[in-house]
Amino acid sequence: MGVMLRVALRPRFLGLLALMVVATLVCGLLAGWQWDRAHRAMSDQADGPQQLGPIQDVVGVGDAVTNEIVGDVVTAEGTYQGDQQILVPGRMIDGEDAVIVVAALLVELEDGTEARLPVARGWVPAAEVTGEDGALDPSLAPPVPDGPVDVSGRLEASESASGGVEDGIAREIATPLLVNEWGSPMFAGYLALDEAPAPLEVLPAAESEFSRGLNWQNIGYSFQWVIFGGFFLYLWWRSVRTTYLDEEADRREELERLLGEASVVGAPAPSDADRPLTSSGTGPSPRTTPETPDKDV
Repeated sequence: MGVMLRVALRPRFLGLLALMVVATLVCGLLAGWQWDRAHRAMSDQADGPQQLGPIQDVVGVGDAVTNEIVGDVVTAEGTYQGDQQILVPGRMIDGEDAVIVVAALLVELEDGTEARLPVARGWVPAAEVTGEDGALDPSLAPPVPDGPVDVSGRLEASESASGGVEDGIAREIATPLLVNEWGSPMFAGYLALDEAPAPLEVLPAAESEFSRGLNWQNIGYSFQWVIFGGFFLYLWWRSVRTTYLDEEADRREELERLLGEASVVGAPAPSDADRPLTSSGTGPSPRTTPETPDKDV
């Protein structure tokens, strides 16, 4: 352990540790930020919808509707566009197959320009907007009122787009789809009216609960950042341990090599008793060559 500590205290690993500590602190700050966002959103929901005032003062055109304001009440003043209304079927409300009616409200901004705000005017049973051929018919939906109107309702985030708008029918209240259908500029969220003109019914708050899951998503992100921070410190410890084990293995190999060389150098010389005897019995016999007969000259 002492050797491993000396490895950890080397300048290279101290510098790496400082870098990992900084990364861990950043992860901790990000985890706290995500946790705080989720906590504030949950606290706001527990307090009930807040009255935020005109939508122009709450969110800019194209800006995302965040957890902090989703579900709160905003107001808007503008004029409905009679030819810009769609049906969103496939919802189950009060045990009925419901269709949501969404229209474009043209809102004047502070700089004199205008932007479209999708407004969920309410819902009707699917049977009321179904034609004789059994298909949904947008022309059967209650028409929008003429002239300027003042509306109030819950501000909701855009739903995820998974299809398109076809013949005035869409599967989601998704502003990316509505921009292509109605034009821009457009607010990124939509308004769910808190009062619906007959025969429309008020869209219940439960229909917008899809956005509440973002709170748990933020909590999950906070735990992810904590894990990332711990992982940085683990990488540093793993680097130190790997270096220590590699150096220990090298030292063992070097020690075994030295011991092997020492055993070869210190081996005893063979004794005379181990040597073969000569004819005189005093030592090894000299090498002899066979005699060759003399040749006649």
